[in-house]
Amino acid sequence: MRGSIKKYQNNNLAFVEQADPHTLISLIMQHILGNLAGAKGAIDRKEIENKNKMLGKVIGLIGELQDSLDMEKGGEISENLYNLYTYMITQVSKANFTNSPEPLTEVISLISEIKSGWDGIPQEIRQQYNK
Repeated sequence: MRGSIKKYQNNNLAFVEQADPHTLISLIMQHILGNLAGAKGAIDRKEIENKNKMLGKVIGLIGELQDSLDMEKGGEISENLYNLYTYMITQVSKANFTNSPEPLTEVISLISEIKSGWDGIPQEIRQQYNK
């Protein structure tokens, strides 16, 4: 298990400590989606401090996803995901600077799609990589 996943695991609830790497990645994506939705609401309510806090968490969590990629074994897929995550960070930063929810809507869509595919990986495939 990569260091960033362990860091995330160590900073969260006890049940997370027993989670496998696949579940941890899914939880990170869920937290990203929750913070993005909260930040969109904060933008609408003009709650700048709250928006900044949530978007800071989003950027950190997307960074955790980047750090969890196995660039050696993952090859082109990992490289493409890394670049997509970099793009998402750029969009989140843009939304933060412009107080615009539109870039966040795009990132929500992208993370939702990745999470859907990730969560759809069959259990027998997941177990091969948890050893």
